[in-house]
Amino acid sequence: MDANTLIDALGYSGSRNFLTLGGDHPFHLAADFGHIFQRAQKPCKLQGVYTLRHPEETGRDTVVPVVYVCEASDEQDARRIHRIVWNQNAVPFLLVTAPDTIRLYSGFRYDRPQAGVPPAATGLLKAVADIRAALKALEAFHAERIDDGTLWEKWGNRVTPRTKVDWRLLASLNELDGWLQDNGLDDPEVSHALIGKYVYLNYLREREILSDLWLEEWGLEASRIFGRRAQASAFWRVVERLDERLNGSVFPLPTSGPRRPKKEHIRKVAATFAGDDPESGQLALDFGLYDFSFIPIETLSVIYEQFLHSPRPDDGGSAGKEKGAYYTPVPLVNFMLEELDSIRPFRDGMRVLDPACGSGAFLVQCYRRIIEQDSEFEPGKPMRPRRLRELLERHIFGIDRDEDACRVAELSLTLTLLDYVDPPDLRRTPQFRLPDLHGTNIHQGD
Repeated sequence: MDANTLIDALGYSGSRNFLTLGGDHPFHLAADFGHIFQRAQKPCKLQGVYTLRHPEETGRDTVVPVVYVCEASDEQDARRIHRIVWNQNAVPFLLVTAPDTIRLYSGFRYDRPQAGVPPAATGLLKAVADIRAALKALEAFHAERIDDGTLWEKWGNRVTPRTKVDWRLLASLNELDGWLQDNGLDDPEVSHALIGKYVYLNYLREREILSDLWLEEWGLEASRIFGRRAQASAFWRVVERLDERLNGSVFPLPTSGPRRPKKEHIRKVAATFAGDDPESGQLALDFGLYDFSFIPIETLSVIYEQFLHSPRPDDGGSAGKEKGAYYTPVPLVNFMLEELDSIRPFRDGMRVLDPACGSGAFLVQCYRRIIEQDSEFEPGKPMRPRRLRELLERHIFGIDRDEDACRVAELSLTLTLLDYVDPPDLRRTPQFRLPDLHGTNIHQGD
Protein backbone atom coordinates (compact mmCIF):
# COMPACT_ATOMS: atom_id res chain seq x y z
CA MET A 1 0.00 0.00 0.00
CA ASP A 2 1.15 3.52 -0.76
CA ALA A 3 1.98 5.58 2.35
CA ASN A 4 -0.15 8.50 1.18
CA THR A 5 -3.16 6.22 0.91
CA LEU A 6 -2.65 5.06 4.49
CA ILE A 7 -2.15 8.65 5.68
CA ASP A 8 -5.43 9.69 4.09
CA ALA A 9 -7.30 6.64 5.41
CA LEU A 10 -6.16 7.31 8.99
CA GLY A 11 -7.27 10.93 8.83
CA TYR A 12 -3.76 12.36 9.16
CA SER A 13 -3.90 14.47 6.00
CA GLY A 14 -4.72 18.06 6.81
CA SER A 15 -4.46 17.54 10.58
CA ARG A 16 -2.40 20.19 12.36
CA ASN A 17 -0.98 17.36 14.46
CA PHE A 18 0.60 15.62 11.45
CA LEU A 19 4.06 16.98 10.70
CA THR A 20 5.85 16.44 7.38
CA LEU A 21 9.09 17.53 5.75
CA GLY A 22 7.37 20.50 4.08
CA GLY A 23 3.83 21.83 3.79
CA ASP A 24 1.90 23.76 6.44
CA HIS A 25 3.24 21.78 9.41
CA PRO A 26 6.95 21.03 8.79
CA PHE A 27 9.26 18.92 10.96
CA HIS A 28 11.55 21.79 11.92
CA LEU A 29 8.79 23.64 13.80
CA ALA A 30 8.70 20.86 16.41
CA ALA A 31 10.63 22.06 19.45
CA ASP A 32 13.17 19.52 20.77
CA PHE A 33 12.38 16.92 18.07
CA GLY A 34 12.82 18.70 14.74
CA HIS A 35 16.46 17.56 14.38
CA ILE A 36 15.45 13.95 15.14
CA PHE A 37 12.64 13.93 12.56
CA GLN A 38 14.88 15.44 9.89
CA ARG A 39 17.62 12.87 10.56
CA ALA A 40 15.10 10.05 9.98
CA GLN A 41 13.64 11.55 6.82
CA LYS A 42 15.99 10.05 4.20
CA PRO A 43 17.14 6.72 5.70
CA CYS A 44 13.61 5.81 6.85
CA LYS A 45 11.68 7.49 4.04
CA LEU A 46 9.75 9.20 6.80
CA GLN A 47 6.50 10.51 5.34
CA GLY A 48 5.21 12.17 8.49
CA VAL A 49 4.87 12.09 12.27
CA TYR A 50 1.53 12.20 14.09
CA THR A 51 1.97 14.15 17.31
CA LEU A 52 0.19 15.78 20.17
CA ARG A 53 1.00 19.49 19.87
CA HIS A 54 1.03 22.56 22.05
CA PRO A 55 1.51 25.84 20.13
CA GLU A 56 4.15 28.26 21.40
CA GLU A 57 4.32 32.03 20.90
CA THR A 58 7.68 31.55 19.18
CA GLY A 59 6.01 29.71 16.29
CA ARG A 60 7.75 26.45 17.24
CA ASP A 61 5.41 23.94 18.85
CA THR A 62 6.25 21.56 21.66
CA VAL A 63 5.18 18.07 20.64
CA VAL A 64 4.76 14.54 21.90
CA PRO A 65 5.58 12.21 18.96
CA VAL A 66 3.12 9.30 18.70
CA VAL A 67 3.40 7.60 15.28
CA TYR A 68 5.98 7.60 12.48
CA VAL A 69 4.72 6.71 8.99
CA CYS A 70 7.54 5.35 6.78
CA GLU A 71 7.91 3.60 3.43
CA ALA A 72 9.95 0.43 2.83
CA SER A 73 10.93 -1.36 -0.36
CA ASP A 74 10.39 -4.82 1.18
CA GLU A 75 10.14 -6.65 4.51
CA GLN A 76 13.90 -6.60 5.14
CA ASP A 77 13.93 -2.86 4.56
CA ALA A 78 11.08 -2.51 7.04
CA ARG A 79 13.22 -4.25 9.68
CA ARG A 80 16.10 -1.89 8.93
CA ILE A 81 13.82 1.13 9.38
CA HIS A 82 12.49 -0.32 12.63
CA ARG A 83 16.04 -0.59 14.04
CA ILE A 84 16.80 3.05 13.16
CA VAL A 85 13.59 4.30 14.76
CA TRP A 86 14.25 2.29 17.92
CA ASN A 87 17.71 3.85 18.16
CA GLN A 88 16.19 7.32 17.85
CA ASN A 89 14.29 6.72 21.11
CA ALA A 90 11.62 9.26 20.18
CA VAL A 91 8.36 7.69 19.07
CA PRO A 92 6.33 4.79 20.57
CA PHE A 93 4.73 3.51 17.35
CA LEU A 94 5.92 2.96 13.79
CA LEU A 95 3.75 2.27 10.73
CA VAL A 96 5.64 1.01 7.68
CA THR A 97 4.13 0.53 4.25
CA ALA A 98 5.75 -1.82 1.74
CA PRO A 99 4.53 -2.47 -1.82
CA ASP A 100 2.13 -5.24 -0.70
CA THR A 101 1.83 -4.88 3.07
CA ILE A 102 1.38 -2.62 6.09
CA ARG A 103 3.40 -3.21 9.26
CA LEU A 104 3.04 -1.92 12.83
CA TYR A 105 6.06 -1.90 15.17
CA SER A 106 6.81 -0.61 18.64
CA GLY A 107 9.26 2.27 18.31
CA PHE A 108 10.42 1.47 21.84
CA ARG A 109 11.28 -2.19 21.26
CA TYR A 110 13.60 -3.94 18.84
CA ASP A 111 14.82 -7.54 19.02
CA ARG A 112 17.49 -9.28 17.05
CA PRO A 113 16.04 -11.24 14.08
CA GLN A 114 15.61 -14.93 14.94
CA ALA A 115 16.61 -17.75 12.63
CA GLY A 116 13.60 -19.32 10.95
CA VAL A 117 11.25 -16.43 11.79
CA PRO A 118 10.35 -14.44 8.65
CA PRO A 119 10.33 -10.64 9.00
CA ALA A 120 6.62 -10.57 8.15
CA ALA A 121 5.87 -12.45 11.40
CA THR A 122 7.47 -9.88 13.70
CA GLY A 123 6.24 -6.58 15.16
CA LEU A 124 3.09 -5.58 17.03
CA LEU A 125 1.01 -6.43 13.98
CA LYS A 126 2.01 -9.04 11.42
CA ALA A 127 2.26 -7.84 7.85
CA VAL A 128 -1.25 -7.27 6.50
CA ALA A 129 -1.81 -7.26 2.75
CA ASP A 130 -5.56 -6.51 2.67
CA ILE A 131 -6.24 -2.78 3.10
CA ARG A 132 -9.61 -3.28 4.78
CA ALA A 133 -8.21 -5.75 7.29
CA ALA A 134 -5.29 -3.43 7.97
CA LEU A 135 -7.48 -0.40 8.63
CA LYS A 136 -9.72 -2.42 10.93
CA ALA A 137 -6.71 -3.62 12.92
CA LEU A 138 -5.36 -0.06 13.04
CA GLU A 139 -8.63 1.59 14.03
CA ALA A 140 -7.13 2.99 17.24
CA PHE A 141 -4.44 4.74 15.17
CA HIS A 142 -6.96 6.99 13.41
CA ALA A 143 -6.27 10.67 14.07
CA GLU A 144 -9.41 11.11 16.15
CA ARG A 145 -8.64 8.03 18.24
CA ILE A 146 -5.14 9.30 18.99
CA ASP A 147 -6.49 12.71 19.96
CA ASP A 148 -9.16 11.33 22.31
CA GLY A 149 -6.82 8.82 24.00
CA THR A 150 -8.33 5.61 22.62
CA LEU A 151 -4.93 4.60 21.23
CA TRP A 152 -3.50 4.33 24.74
CA GLU A 153 -6.45 2.33 26.03
CA LYS A 154 -6.00 -0.22 23.24
CA TRP A 155 -2.23 -0.28 22.76
CA GLY A 156 -0.66 1.45 25.75
CA ASN A 157 0.24 -1.84 27.43
CA ARG A 158 2.43 -2.70 24.43
CA VAL A 159 4.79 0.20 25.18
CA THR A 160 7.21 -0.16 28.07
CA PRO A 161 10.30 1.90 28.91
CA ARG A 162 12.33 -1.19 29.80
CA THR A 163 12.72 -2.11 26.12
CA LYS A 164 13.76 1.38 25.00
CA VAL A 165 17.24 1.90 23.62
CA ASP A 166 18.43 3.89 26.65
CA TRP A 167 17.40 1.15 29.12
CA ARG A 168 18.85 -1.61 26.93
CA LEU A 169 22.12 0.21 26.30
CA LEU A 170 22.54 1.00 29.99
CA ALA A 171 22.03 -2.69 30.84
CA SER A 172 24.60 -3.68 28.19
CA LEU A 173 27.13 -1.18 29.54
CA ASN A 174 26.66 -2.47 33.07
CA GLU A 175 27.09 -6.08 31.92
CA LEU A 176 30.31 -5.21 30.10
CA ASP A 177 31.46 -3.31 33.20
CA GLY A 178 30.87 -6.44 35.28
CA TRP A 179 33.00 -8.51 32.89
CA LEU A 180 35.89 -6.04 33.14
CA GLN A 181 35.77 -5.97 36.92
CA ASP A 182 35.71 -9.78 37.02
CA ASN A 183 38.69 -10.01 34.65
CA GLY A 184 41.41 -7.92 36.17
CA LEU A 185 40.13 -4.35 35.81
CA ASP A 186 38.63 -4.25 39.27
CA ASP A 187 38.83 -0.47 39.75
CA PRO A 188 35.26 0.75 39.02
CA GLU A 189 36.39 4.25 38.07
CA VAL A 190 38.79 2.89 35.44
CA SER A 191 36.34 0.34 34.01
CA HIS A 192 33.63 3.02 33.80
CA ALA A 193 36.03 5.42 32.10
CA LEU A 194 37.20 2.84 29.52
CA ILE A 195 33.61 1.95 28.58
CA GLY A 196 32.59 5.61 28.53
CA LYS A 197 35.52 6.37 26.27
CA TYR A 198 34.38 3.73 23.77
CA VAL A 199 30.81 5.02 23.77
CA TYR A 200 32.34 8.39 22.92
CA LEU A 201 34.63 6.98 20.18
CA ASN A 202 31.82 5.01 18.54
CA TYR A 203 29.52 8.03 18.60
CA LEU A 204 32.19 10.21 16.97
CA ARG A 205 32.93 7.54 14.37
CA GLU A 206 29.33 6.80 13.39
CA ARG A 207 28.43 10.50 13.27
CA GLU A 208 31.37 11.00 10.83
CA ILE A 209 33.15 13.35 13.23
CA LEU A 210 36.07 10.96 13.73
CA SER A 211 36.39 10.67 9.97
CA ASP A 212 38.84 8.78 7.78
CA LEU A 213 40.43 12.17 7.06
CA TRP A 214 41.23 12.70 10.76
CA LEU A 215 42.54 9.14 11.14
CA GLU A 216 44.72 9.43 8.03
CA GLU A 217 46.09 12.75 9.30
CA TRP A 218 47.04 11.03 12.57
CA GLY A 219 48.50 7.92 10.90
CA LEU A 220 45.82 5.59 12.27
CA GLU A 221 43.53 2.88 10.87
CA ALA A 222 39.95 2.43 12.07
CA SER A 223 40.41 -1.35 12.34
CA ARG A 224 43.14 -0.80 14.94
CA ILE A 225 40.73 1.16 17.16
CA PHE A 226 37.38 -0.58 16.63
CA GLY A 227 36.72 -4.32 16.65
CA ARG A 228 38.62 -7.43 17.70
CA ARG A 229 41.88 -6.27 16.07
CA ALA A 230 42.07 -3.14 18.24
CA GLN A 231 45.54 -2.24 19.49
CA ALA A 232 46.30 -0.45 22.74
CA SER A 233 48.84 1.85 21.03
CA ALA A 234 46.25 3.03 18.47
CA PHE A 235 43.66 3.53 21.21
CA TRP A 236 45.96 5.74 23.30
CA ARG A 237 47.01 7.74 20.25
CA VAL A 238 43.46 8.48 19.06
CA VAL A 239 42.46 9.47 22.60
CA GLU A 240 45.38 11.91 22.79
CA ARG A 241 44.67 13.46 19.40
CA LEU A 242 40.94 13.79 20.04
CA ASP A 243 41.58 15.56 23.33
CA GLU A 244 43.64 18.08 21.37
CA ARG A 245 41.16 18.46 18.49
CA LEU A 246 38.05 18.69 20.67
CA ASN A 247 39.63 20.95 23.28
CA GLY A 248 39.15 18.84 26.37
CA SER A 249 39.32 15.38 27.85
CA VAL A 250 36.42 13.20 28.85
CA PHE A 251 36.65 10.02 30.95
CA PRO A 252 40.35 10.42 31.77
CA LEU A 253 42.22 7.12 32.11
CA PRO A 254 45.48 6.37 33.93
CA THR A 255 48.20 6.06 31.28
CA SER A 256 50.74 4.32 33.51
CA GLY A 257 50.97 2.25 36.66
CA PRO A 258 48.88 -0.68 37.89
CA ARG A 259 45.53 1.08 37.20
CA ARG A 260 46.23 1.49 33.48
CA PRO A 261 43.89 -0.75 31.38
CA LYS A 262 45.68 -3.70 29.81
CA LYS A 263 45.60 -4.43 26.09
CA GLU A 264 43.17 -7.33 26.63
CA HIS A 265 40.69 -4.99 28.36
CA ILE A 266 40.87 -2.47 25.50
CA ARG A 267 40.46 -5.23 22.90
CA LYS A 268 37.49 -6.76 24.73
CA VAL A 269 35.63 -3.45 24.94
CA ALA A 270 36.44 -2.54 21.32
CA ALA A 271 35.25 -5.94 20.07
CA THR A 272 32.10 -5.89 22.19
CA PHE A 273 31.07 -2.51 20.81
CA ALA A 274 31.63 -3.87 17.31
CA GLY A 275 29.18 -6.67 18.12
CA ASP A 276 31.61 -9.58 18.35
CA ASP A 277 33.87 -11.37 20.79
CA PRO A 278 37.65 -11.27 20.35
CA GLU A 279 38.02 -14.97 21.11
CA SER A 280 35.03 -16.62 19.45
CA GLY A 281 33.92 -14.03 16.89
CA GLN A 282 30.33 -14.55 18.04
CA LEU A 283 27.92 -11.74 18.77
CA ALA A 284 28.25 -10.59 22.35
CA LEU A 285 25.56 -8.88 24.42
CA ASP A 286 23.34 -6.71 22.22
CA PHE A 287 25.84 -4.10 21.03
CA GLY A 288 25.22 -5.03 17.41
CA LEU A 289 21.74 -3.52 17.75
CA TYR A 290 22.91 -0.02 18.61
CA ASP A 291 23.50 2.66 15.99
CA PHE A 292 25.18 5.72 17.44
CA SER A 293 24.57 7.67 14.26
CA PHE A 294 20.89 7.81 15.27
CA ILE A 295 20.95 7.79 19.09
CA PRO A 296 20.42 11.49 19.95
CA ILE A 297 23.16 13.14 22.00
CA GLU A 298 20.58 14.20 24.61
CA THR A 299 19.66 10.53 25.10
CA LEU A 300 23.33 9.58 25.25
CA SER A 301 24.08 12.18 27.93
CA VAL A 302 21.29 10.75 30.10
CA ILE A 303 22.67 7.21 29.60
CA TYR A 304 26.11 8.48 30.60
CA GLU A 305 24.72 10.06 33.76
CA GLN A 306 22.99 6.85 34.80
CA PHE A 307 26.04 4.73 33.97
CA LEU A 308 28.46 6.97 35.88
CA HIS A 309 26.33 6.55 38.99
CA SER A 310 25.44 2.89 38.54
CA PRO A 311 25.61 0.92 41.82
CA ARG A 312 29.08 -0.38 42.61
CA PRO A 313 29.36 -3.93 43.95
CA ASP A 314 30.56 -2.65 47.33
CA ASP A 315 28.20 0.26 47.96
CA GLY A 316 24.81 -1.44 48.19
CA GLY A 317 23.54 0.61 45.25
CA SER A 318 23.72 3.93 47.08
CA ALA A 319 26.63 5.69 45.34
CA GLY A 320 24.55 7.97 43.15
CA LYS A 321 21.97 8.85 45.80
CA GLU A 322 24.62 9.70 48.40
CA LYS A 323 26.02 12.24 45.97
CA GLY A 324 22.53 13.58 45.26
CA ALA A 325 22.78 12.30 41.68
CA TYR A 326 19.43 11.69 39.99
CA TYR A 327 19.13 11.51 36.23
CA THR A 328 16.36 13.40 34.43
CA PRO A 329 14.68 11.56 31.51
CA VAL A 330 14.64 13.54 28.26
CA PRO A 331 10.79 13.74 28.05
CA LEU A 332 10.77 15.35 31.49
CA VAL A 333 13.48 17.79 30.39
CA ASN A 334 11.36 18.78 27.38
CA PHE A 335 8.22 19.17 29.52
CA MET A 336 9.97 21.41 32.05
CA LEU A 337 11.48 23.58 29.32
CA GLU A 338 8.03 23.93 27.78
CA GLU A 339 6.63 25.09 31.12
CA LEU A 340 9.53 27.50 31.62
CA ASP A 341 9.15 28.87 28.10
CA SER A 342 5.46 29.62 28.72
CA ILE A 343 6.43 31.74 31.76
CA ARG A 344 9.63 33.32 30.50
CA PRO A 345 10.22 32.79 26.77
CA PHE A 346 13.82 32.82 25.63
CA ARG A 347 14.89 36.12 24.05
CA ASP A 348 18.11 37.21 22.42
CA GLY A 349 20.66 38.13 25.06
CA MET A 350 19.34 35.81 27.77
CA ARG A 351 21.69 33.33 29.41
CA VAL A 352 20.89 29.92 30.86
CA LEU A 353 22.40 28.56 34.09
CA ASP A 354 21.79 25.07 35.46
CA PRO A 355 23.35 25.06 38.95
CA ALA A 356 23.14 21.25 39.21
CA CYS A 357 23.68 20.40 35.56
CA GLY A 358 24.74 16.75 35.85
CA SER A 359 25.64 15.46 32.39
CA GLY A 360 23.92 18.40 30.73
CA ALA A 361 20.51 17.11 29.64
CA PHE A 362 18.81 20.47 30.30
CA LEU A 363 21.68 22.48 28.86
CA VAL A 364 21.78 20.47 25.63
CA GLN A 365 18.08 21.02 25.00
CA CYS A 366 18.36 24.72 25.89
CA TYR A 367 21.29 25.06 23.49
CA ARG A 368 19.26 23.41 20.72
CA ARG A 369 16.40 25.84 21.29
CA ILE A 370 18.80 28.79 21.21
CA ILE A 371 20.36 27.57 17.95
CA GLU A 372 17.02 26.94 16.26
CA GLN A 373 15.66 30.36 17.25
CA ASP A 374 18.74 32.15 15.94
CA SER A 375 18.37 34.41 12.91
CA GLU A 376 21.04 32.43 11.03
CA PHE A 377 19.29 29.06 11.49
CA GLU A 378 17.64 27.54 8.41
CA PRO A 379 16.16 24.03 8.64
CA GLY A 380 18.25 21.42 6.88
CA LYS A 381 21.15 23.81 6.27
CA PRO A 382 24.44 23.89 8.20
CA MET A 383 25.39 26.91 10.29
CA ARG A 384 28.72 28.67 10.57
CA PRO A 385 30.79 26.95 13.28
CA ARG A 386 31.88 30.33 14.65
CA ARG A 387 28.27 31.38 15.16
CA LEU A 388 27.47 28.11 16.92
CA ARG A 389 30.47 28.54 19.21
CA GLU A 390 29.43 32.11 19.96
CA LEU A 391 25.90 31.03 20.92
CA LEU A 392 27.30 28.33 23.20
CA GLU A 393 29.90 30.49 24.92
CA ARG A 394 27.53 33.43 25.41
CA HIS A 395 24.41 31.65 26.56
CA ILE A 396 25.03 28.27 28.24
CA PHE A 397 26.43 27.79 31.78
CA GLY A 398 26.40 24.96 34.30
CA ILE A 399 27.76 23.88 37.68
CA ASP A 400 28.02 20.42 39.20
CA ARG A 401 29.93 18.81 42.08
CA ASP A 402 30.84 15.72 40.05
CA GLU A 403 33.85 16.23 37.76
CA ASP A 404 32.90 13.31 35.47
CA ALA A 405 29.40 14.75 35.03
CA CYS A 406 30.91 18.14 34.14
CA ARG A 407 33.11 16.53 31.50
CA VAL A 408 30.13 14.71 29.99
CA ALA A 409 28.12 17.95 29.92
CA GLU A 410 30.99 19.66 28.09
CA LEU A 411 31.22 16.79 25.59
CA SER A 412 27.46 16.71 25.05
CA LEU A 413 27.36 20.44 24.27
CA THR A 414 30.32 20.16 21.90
CA LEU A 415 28.69 17.27 20.03
CA THR A 416 25.43 19.24 19.84
CA LEU A 417 27.35 22.05 18.14
CA LEU A 418 28.72 19.55 15.60
CA ASP A 419 25.15 18.35 14.89
CA TYR A 420 24.61 21.65 13.04
CA VAL A 421 27.87 21.60 11.03
CA ASP A 422 28.36 19.97 7.64
CA PRO A 423 30.63 18.10 7.35
CA PRO A 424 30.84 17.40 11.09
CA ASP A 425 34.61 16.70 10.97
CA LEU A 426 35.13 20.43 10.19
CA ARG A 427 37.32 19.73 7.14
CA ARG A 428 35.93 22.84 5.40
CA THR A 429 37.03 25.01 8.32
CA PRO A 430 40.40 23.53 9.39
CA GLN A 431 41.37 26.65 11.37
CA PHE A 432 38.24 26.52 13.53
CA ARG A 433 38.71 25.37 17.11
CA LEU A 434 35.96 24.03 19.31
CA PRO A 435 35.41 25.88 22.60
CA ASP A 436 37.07 24.75 25.81
CA LEU A 437 34.10 24.90 28.18
CA HIS A 438 35.83 23.55 31.30
CA GLY A 439 36.09 26.26 33.94
CA THR A 440 34.57 28.88 31.65
CA ASN A 441 31.03 27.73 30.93
CA ILE A 442 30.90 24.49 32.91
CA HIS A 443 32.26 24.68 36.46
CA GLN A 444 32.96 21.94 38.95
CA GLY A 445 31.88 23.16 42.38
CA ASP A 446 29.27 23.03 45.11
